Amino acid sequence: MPGAGSYPPRVRSVRDQDGADVTRIVVVGGGLAGLSCADVLVAGGHDVTVLEARDRVGGRVWSRREPFVAAQHAEGGAEFVNADHAEVLALAARFGIATAPARAVGGSTMLDAGGRLVPLHLWDEATKGRLTADLDRWHAALDALAEGIDPDDPATGERAAALDERSAASFVAELDLSAVARVVVGRHLRTEYMVPPDELSLLHVAWMAARERRCRALAADGWEASRLAGGNDQLATGLASRLGARVQLGAPVTAITTVVDGVVVTTADREVRRCDVVVVAVPLPVLGRIAVDPALPDELFAVGYGEGAKISTQLARRVWRDLGRNGSVVSDRAHGELWETTVAQAGDAGIITALLSSHDGSAFAAHPEAERRIVAELERAFPGAAGLAGAQTRTDWSNDEWSLGTYVAFAPGQLTRTWPLMRQPHGRVVLAGEHTDAFAGFMEGALRSGRRAAELAIEVSADTSP
Repeated sequence: MPGAGSYPPRVRSVRDQDGADVTRIVVVGGGLAGLSCADVLVAGGHDVTVLEARDRVGGRVWSRREPFVAAQHAEGGAEFVNADHAEVLALAARFGIATAPARAVGGSTMLDAGGRLVPLHLWDEATKGRLTADLDRWHAALDALAEGIDPDDPATGERAAALDERSAASFVAELDLSAVARVVVGRHLRTEYMVPPDELSLLHVAWMAARERRCRALAADGWEASRLAGGNDQLATGLASRLGARVQLGAPVTAITTVVDGVVVTTADREVRRCDVVVVAVPLPVLGRIAVDPALPDELFAVGYGEGAKISTQLARRVWRDLGRNGSVVSDRAHGELWETTVAQAGDAGIITALLSSHDGSAFAAHPEAERRIVAELERAFPGAAGLAGAQTRTDWSNDEWSLGTYVAFAPGQLTRTWPLMRQPHGRVVLAGEHTDAFAGFMEGALRSGRRAAELAIEVSADTSP
């Protein structure tokens, strides 16, 4: 992989100085997938243009620094790094970005169920140990569910089709958990996948359980173990800086048309670009708004995506620590789950993020007074928080026109049917994005998909050359 300096000037001819053919490729989308793809292609000497609709790079990776004070930030989108996220860690090392712990040391997590908000261990005492026993059964059931599921190719295997036809809700129902345990498990599923359990393929759950098991075999505490110091968006800005003028912002693509000798890509300002291959690195709901000719398979546009948002609130003092808490709350209310996002950031101030997940969370995020209501919930959890609350950000992915959701969440029956479609070329069109990778839903998946799409684009170009 090249070093952290700039690339040579952009190739503007379809042949290089030695007269060898240079593949012209347009990458649609300047998130991690698109930038990773372009990074690989340019390093290989190909002529690449990245078209990004937003006025920034990074896509669903967005580190929110303003309006927070004390040099603190919150992640509006992707947040955690697992021990097995090799591409993320390698890219961070390439750009000199350190990792930082993601978890608070000490303090208790709160459980908010049925209007009662107390530390998790007190819930367990009140249920005479039933809560812990039920959660142990849940984790054991997940581990058994992962048996025989290939984390790298979930659509294969003897059990894949049968699991895919079932919902996660049916699996939870079979366990006969207590009411309190169902709150914890239900919130876990909504937090992880951003959809309700009845809209989630059980194969998707088994797949991620297999992925987590492999990660924990690498490092026992490796799941959601780290954040990137200074903000995850440094990965995107680092890649974009190297690509330079090849990345064009404010250039939403409206049409992709395959012609006899290539592809014509049209943007909203009616500018037309011709290329040999186009890599589309945007979420499937956004791709569904682009006129693609010939049309892509209809099944792709039915694939489920999570709904939700984040509201982050900075408090002048980390009052939760005064109360012996770690800043985390699991709730059956619409605001979902809270955690401290500044665990490793210096200063007296701290930021609590509310992950507003699934349909109720998405509706909460759209409320005009959502931020004020979050402050009220913080006061419930950590008395005194309201008087310390300051700057807030709201990042609503469901209503972001260039995302239209959080990340892929396959509904029952979708994973086995669409997994092959997302990973194969469609004529001169290649798909990239976390939804096409074995690390679906993660920054790792986005980066890996970009590298894979770059290799596939070169193959497609070679196959279609005269």
